[in-house]
Amino acid sequence: MSAVAAEKPERLLPLQAVADRLGLSIWTIRNWCYAGKIASCKLGWRLMVPESECDRLIRETMRPAVR
Repeated sequence: MSAVAAEKPERLLPLQAVADRLGLSIWTIRNWCYAGKIASCKLGWRLMVPESECDRLIRETMRPAVR
């Protein structure tokens, strides 16, 4: 068994779940997908975003706490 086969597959989220999680509109997420700002894939008629992309967006826009 190769190392690639042992990896857990990436969880894909529908646009509504991504929008809810980030507090943005579904249209903003859709525009970002088509503009290439976030990774996405088309599964049939559905546009899906890897869960890691949500985590990346949160991580990259996080401001440090001021104490």
